[in-house]
Amino acid sequence: MDPHNQNQLLNQRLSRLQTEFILIDHGLCPDWSREEHTRRRDCLYLILDGKGKITVNGNTFYPEKNDMVLLPRGSRVSLYSENETCYNKYWCDFIMSVDGRSLFDVIDFPYMVHLENIDYVKSLFDRLDALHIQTDAASALMIKASLVELVSIFLKNDTHKSTDVKSSVFADETRRFIQENLDSHLTVKALADKMRYNEKYFISLFKKHFGTTPAYYIKTARLEQAKHELLYTDHKSAYIVNKIGYSTAQKFSKDFKAYTGFSPMKFRELFK
Repeated sequence: MDPHNQNQLLNQRLSRLQTEFILIDHGLCPDWSREEHTRRRDCLYLILDGKGKITVNGNTFYPEKNDMVLLPRGSRVSLYSENETCYNKYWCDFIMSVDGRSLFDVIDFPYMVHLENIDYVKSLFDRLDALHIQTDAASALMIKASLVELVSIFLKNDTHKSTDVKSSVFADETRRFIQENLDSHLTVKALADKMRYNEKYFISLFKKHFGTTPAYYIKTARLEQAKHELLYTDHKSAYIVNKIGYSTAQKFSKDFKAYTGFSPMKFRELFK
C-alpha cells in the first residue's frame, strides 16, 4: 500500500481507539502452567528473569529476560514450565478496541519482542502500578497514556515490522454494512462516509479488496439476496423488491433475468 494511504488508514483507525485498564502486578507468578484456554482480555508480560514456554494460537515461544510477550484477547494460549514460579515478571491486563474490535485484530502485532534496555518499560509498568490506585481524572488519563505507550513500544520493537492494517477488517466491515442495508439507498458517498474515507480513496480501497466497483458489488449482493428470498421464503415479489432496495419491480425483474437467465417467478418455480 502507498505510504500516504497506509498512514491515512492507520490514523483513521487509531483515532477511534478505546482503552480499558484492568490490572497490573509484578513478581513471581504462582500456578503458571495452564492448559490451552481462550484469553478474555489483552495481556502484556515483561520478563525480568526465568524460563518457560508459551504457545499463542499454535505459535510456541520461550521468553527470557528482557522479552515482552503479548497475549491478545480471544487468542488460544497455553503456558508451561517445570517450575510453577518460572518467571519473575511484570504483567498487565487491559482491553484495547477499535470500533468494537480488538486492536490486535485491526493491526498485525507480533506475540513476542526483545528489548535491549528494559529500564524505561519497567518505569511505565511502575507508573501504572502507582496510578491505578488513584481516583482522580488526571491519573485515569495517565493510565490510558501509559498503556498506549507500552503497546507502542512493543510494536516499535517488532523486528518484522508487521504494522499493516489487517485487510480483512475493511472488507468485513464494508461487506457487513452493505448486507445490513440492502434496502437503503447505498451510494458510494454513504459507504465512504460510513467507513470514514473520502470517496476517491474509498473506491480505490474497495476495488483492491473486492476486485470490482462498489456499484457492481451492491447490485450483485442485492440479486444474491433476492435468490435466497425466492428459494427459502414464501415472500411475495413486492416484498422482496422492497427488501433488497430496488426502486421498481420492473427494474428488478430485468436485472434478475440478466443475472440468472430466468424471471424471478420462473426461478422460484424451477429451483425452490
